[in-house]
Amino acid sequence: MGKMHSSAKTALQDNPPPQKASLDAALAMLEPLAGLLLSRELRYAQAEDLLKAAFVLASARSFAAQGKLPTVSNISVTTGIRRREVKRLLEAPAATVAQRPSAAVQARLRWATDPTYLDTAGQPRRLPRSGAAGEASFAGLAAAVSKDMHARALLDEMLRVGSVQVDGDHVVLLQREYAPSRSADELMRIAGANVGDHLSAVLMNMLSNPPPLLERAIFVGGLTQASARHATDLARDAWRDVLGGLRQNLQSLSDLDAAAPDNQWRMRLGLYTYFAPEERPPPPVASAPRRAKASGIAKTDNTGHGKAATVKPPGRGPVARKAKGSKE
Repeated sequence: MGKMHSSAKTALQDNPPPQKASLDAALAMLEPLAGLLLSRELRYAQAEDLLKAAFVLASARSFAAQGKLPTVSNISVTTGIRRREVKRLLEAPAATVAQRPSAAVQARLRWATDPTYLDTAGQPRRLPRSGAAGEASFAGLAAAVSKDMHARALLDEMLRVGSVQVDGDHVVLLQREYAPSRSADELMRIAGANVGDHLSAVLMNMLSNPPPLLERAIFVGGLTQASARHATDLARDAWRDVLGGLRQNLQSLSDLDAAAPDNQWRMRLGLYTYFAPEERPPPPVASAPRRAKASGIAKTDNTGHGKAATVKPPGRGPVARKAKGSKE
């Protein structure tokens, strides 16, 4: 083959491999996830198995969306995972993720939005623990939320999480908005549900034309940290305004669909803010001191310590040469 023309070389440099953008985006999503897992003292080996399981599930769902029943070999080919591993992962117990809010959360939401339980100023009323049929009461609220949970059990749960207090023969709502416990397990459950649905929305929009779901963000640079914090407060206030207008409408839709035969769909609507320095260089990592071949004395820098190396994202920088005699 003749030498590549310089213009052809330039064209290859200007047009990177098609998967590069996808890999760069995946790294941007995976690094925070890795940080989250490390904060919970999970190691790479555990995450690697989870990633394999995620690939297997995603592949199987992709076939199902096309009306096809995949085989182990089909999934192995599409994911690059060995058939034995695919079979093992398919036979493993499926992870259970609670999608429907608890009865306590549903009761708090209805209490804060349903006009039956609001006063003339739109604030949640103090509810008598029981009342006549047709009158607003905590017992009536419990019955509207769940036919399987007694009002006393619901009250005990709402007292436990701190969303209500008892005032004589009345119950008072303390939290109009959901305030999760600081339990690490509970926070991880919420994070998994929220971020998982967000990524699912991204996937659905990328696979559909036109995109069917709302998925928007605002980006602004050139801020001070103080301004970024102030903007976060502004977004929090805006979310309260949005939530106030939506909660009652969403509750009305849920009530309307209660008796519908196909009421097996769910929806999540969210808002988030994040701020950080615009430039985020790779983190420095201390390299191991080199040992001199003859004397065995470690070579160090002027400080007496090993020199710092930098962690580079995959696909960048020179490729490490294979040692002589080494095998692939």
